[in-house]
Amino acid sequence: MSLKDVVLHAVQRSASGSYALRGTPFDPDTAFHPPQGRYRTAHYGLMLPNLPAPLNFLDVITVIGQPRITLWRNDHLVETIDADSAALLIGTGIEFPGQFRGYQVARDLELAPDSSLLRFGDDLRFEGSYPEFTVTYRNPAFDLDLRVHASDKVSHFAKFRGGLYDHWSLLCSYEGTVTWNGETVELSGLNTLEYARGVAVPLPFTFFTYQIINIDDTTQVLMVEVLGPLGVPVQRAVYLRSLTDHGGTYENNFAFEVQRLEAISRRTPNGLSMRLATDFSWRVDDDHGDELIEIHGVTNNDYVYGMAGGYAGSYRYTGRFRGEPITGTGYIEYIGNR
Repeated sequence: MSLKDVVLHAVQRSASGSYALRGTPFDPDTAFHPPQGRYRTAHYGLMLPNLPAPLNFLDVITVIGQPRITLWRNDHLVETIDADSAALLIGTGIEFPGQFRGYQVARDLELAPDSSLLRFGDDLRFEGSYPEFTVTYRNPAFDLDLRVHASDKVSHFAKFRGGLYDHWSLLCSYEGTVTWNGETVELSGLNTLEYARGVAVPLPFTFFTYQIINIDDTTQVLMVEVLGPLGVPVQRAVYLRSLTDHGGTYENNFAFEVQRLEAISRRTPNGLSMRLATDFSWRVDDDHGDELIEIHGVTNNDYVYGMAGGYAGSYRYTGRFRGEPITGTGYIEYIGNR
């Protein structure tokens, strides 16, 4: 590991306590509330990678209270004030009307203080408490019914000093159905349940990508890169966990490289211009200096807007995990220009 990486990691760990939590079981008393007090924004998310075509992936992305972070805002949805604005994305490889839309919190949402019920109009119901949850979504063109069982395997992406921003992800298993065009498909596998909360601080992030790969029926790998002004890395890490192992966080010789971008820039509803990656690769070494994982991905041309202020989609990948070849369909979130 280079001196630059050593210094970067030292700075990151002085700002966030997330690295110190690696490999520890999930504490059921961890905060999981909607916006309250100093926390003006909360995010709940479910991500299901490696689905059969044409679905390819499925995510349920909610943001309650508009964040002050430009990359994650949707100014065009604000009808009154930031705190009264919410958004919901049901992302998948199938496009349908209304899969991303905005809501007014006071008018449209029902939010239990402990998040045992999150209701977005007549569209989405997220119910339950750790470790069992149910998710239902109703749209004339797309229905979703999921039962989610959360493990105690958690990855902490951020736990900023002073409580400015927390973000974590639970490894889960799920089963359920999706229905569109009169066809019902049964699904099961590994997914994530994610939560974030933040105060109204305008953090200057300029690029964000988050990716999920299910290596097999029990093992999941997450990749995150966040950049600040001038491309300065804020976070670059790979998280490994399985149903039988709390796993770890890996940063040594991390690399994310984009080989090809879309030919035409996309213009978001908020007026941001970004060219999304179509061909890319990423890798990281384990704690012994051996290659942990190397991935080469090509997107499935199914990016959908609404992952905060950016896009979510899927990609076909080949690569190696601990020296063995792997293939499959990964999940990708992508916001900004790199």
